[in-house]
Amino acid sequence: MQKLANDVTPLASYLLTRRGHQFGEVFDHAPNSTSDALAAWQNGKPVFLPNCCSAELTEHYKDIAQSHKLYEAILDEQECDAVLANPPYSQRLDKYFEPLGSSVNEGDSQEIETVLFDAIDGDEVLAEDLWLKVSWLSFYEEDASLRFRFSFGVDNVEDVAADKQRQHYAALLTDAVFPESRLITQNKALKQQLCEVLDCRSVTFVERIIYFNSPDGGAYLHHDRERGHAGVVYAQLSGHTYWLALAKHELMAEITAFVNQSETKDRWPESISTSQRQELIDISRNSENLSVELESFSNDALIQLINETESFVQQLIANGHGRVVNPGDVLLLPQETDMNCCWHSVFCLGEESGEALSFAIRSA
Repeated sequence: MQKLANDVTPLASYLLTRRGHQFGEVFDHAPNSTSDALAAWQNGKPVFLPNCCSAELTEHYKDIAQSHKLYEAILDEQECDAVLANPPYSQRLDKYFEPLGSSVNEGDSQEIETVLFDAIDGDEVLAEDLWLKVSWLSFYEEDASLRFRFSFGVDNVEDVAADKQRQHYAALLTDAVFPESRLITQNKALKQQLCEVLDCRSVTFVERIIYFNSPDGGAYLHHDRERGHAGVVYAQLSGHTYWLALAKHELMAEITAFVNQSETKDRWPESISTSQRQELIDISRNSENLSVELESFSNDALIQLINETESFVQQLIANGHGRVVNPGDVLLLPQETDMNCCWHSVFCLGEESGEALSFAIRSA
């Protein structure tokens, strides 16, 4: 049996797969919270809070079950707009949000539907052009992972951090559709810990996403940096996921070490072509080039290495960057600066899809 870095005996093992790629075996073990949350945050590392919202899961059991029904309805090709027009959603939406129909961006092949709303108080419009965007998480046909993203205005054009009022009402729209959001937003202990880590008086949760990670699905390595946001809080509500999470400067060091070792020993993974090997060698020689190519999210050689190569994923796991995230567990992901930004990657574990919350953090 494989030993973990801290010699903790594993409780369960899983085969790690994503989008048709296999990454070997991983192990669950008794969770330990991050011992120094402030130091981890300041260095761009994840802060792991096991069982942070476990006590509240029972309280929101019906909400979580209803959200799974919504997820299944979308997979069954029902229109989200039509589902939200009926109970229990209409009972929570009608008084506060005026439905404006739905649309589909034909230029975005991952988008399924965008449902539009105005926030209202009687005849007064409080916030315009709020939306819920339902999208596939990947292009892989066997991946049934979905995300429900809430925001406003023109996507990827407007500066969302500059409009706190519409951010506020987009957050309230999230609460109306997914009441289990309160597992994060009304968690006093979590808010207190965030205030201590961020050295602030209060935190709010904006630009909210609800994920359903499906077997063989999950997100490639990425970051969520956005102006005005300190980071991201992630909470697992159902199902199980496996996470790779590390600061950008750590990821760059891991890439460089892997490339150097592969070249020195002439032991490259078969999945990486000869031309990709040379490109990785050239990129890793210059940290500025490596940083730029990572940020592009479009370099095929890097994508192949960091997201689709078993030996590299196992290197990250062996060096302590992986963890199983179970229902009730929370991760805090700092996103404030370039090199101390936490990059993260997600895998679905087991045979069932699970729900999770991912909210941006704004401090005051």
